[in-house]
Amino acid sequence: MDETACSPWPELPPELAGVVFCRLLSYSDRLRFRAVCRRWRLAARQQHPLPPALPWVALDRTTYQSLPDGEVHRVPVPDELPADTVCRGSFDGWILYDRSEQMECFLRNPISKAKIDLPYHRHCYHTMCFNEYHTRKIVVCSPDLVVAFVKYYGILFHRPGMHSTWLAAGGPRLVGDIAFYRGKLYSISDDDEKLFVHEFSSSDAASTPAKDHSCRVEIVIDTAPPLDKEDLPEGYCWRSTLYLVVSCTGKLLMVRWRWRFLIAYYFRPFRRWCADELSKEIKLDVFEADLEKRRWSEVKELGDQALFLGTTCSKALSLPDHANCIFFLGLNITDFCSDRIINGIGDCAYCVYDMKNGTFRFDNPVPIKRELFVLNEHYQRLRADWFFPCE
Repeated sequence: MDETACSPWPELPPELAGVVFCRLLSYSDRLRFRAVCRRWRLAARQQHPLPPALPWVALDRTTYQSLPDGEVHRVPVPDELPADTVCRGSFDGWILYDRSEQMECFLRNPISKAKIDLPYHRHCYHTMCFNEYHTRKIVVCSPDLVVAFVKYYGILFHRPGMHSTWLAAGGPRLVGDIAFYRGKLYSISDDDEKLFVHEFSSSDAASTPAKDHSCRVEIVIDTAPPLDKEDLPEGYCWRSTLYLVVSCTGKLLMVRWRWRFLIAYYFRPFRRWCADELSKEIKLDVFEADLEKRRWSEVKELGDQALFLGTTCSKALSLPDHANCIFFLGLNITDFCSDRIINGIGDCAYCVYDMKNGTFRFDNPVPIKRELFVLNEHYQRLRADWFFPCE
């Protein structure tokens, strides 16, 4: 007998099925919901606007962990791609694939199957390097503009269909992060926290030479937000990481993630850390860019939104169940821990900071033994990216 014929669940009224669907924060749970029956698929399709699902954490080149359930998902390189294709990271809802021997590289959306071919050269003849160490962030600003932040190369841009190389976009000497906001690219300098805006020409490809597809750069905030000194005893310093995030309310935010170290340990702070110690040594500051007054304003609360901070992508999501929370990747910490583990927890996938009560949660262990990627004989590390599946 067909068990589904006796089950009352497919008869659930569409409005109630829609309520259930909107309460599912796991993307994989939403896929399962749609697979139950045609009625439920229709109920899911009718939910507008659909609350965002929580992202996945990329643990290695083919393994992802979903939030909040911690379920592990394997996403191998698609069979239709050549055998030598390697995944180099996830950037928002895109996955970067590379065939270095053939000098082919492209972004692919695993859900929509959309593809963006990327050039393998910059300034006509210099070869790009798309490995996990160098490629920090790729932003698809529009169908005709892709921007990349690449270590040692700075900020580069490419206009698909207009020219066949990456071109320099200028900006800070030491780049902290980049974000696309209100039709313009913004970058933050890693050393002095100045905010730059990049405006790209919108010339028609048919009438304008490639060399004239230029980028104009301007400093819009030239003073760093204050850094509290009372939390810094003599002999200590801050190791900081900067993130640019566009909030759900349309504001450009900068998050300063910092860790207090003894100066003597700054370059090699490798030791065993426990969660209680980390809670005392790590601070997060959030600032909003006031572009009219050209200054940073401190943000004390995030409202119903949560921030997800990562090297390859940072994003704000409207999540009342995780209001005022900041999620950051465990590699921020374990990269500087001996054996790459936190005492009592192990390898940590991600951490959560609650701005409302100032507490941290580190107990999100990685469920697999992660693969180290090797840059050279002296440098090898783990990897982690946020991946935001597109509905």
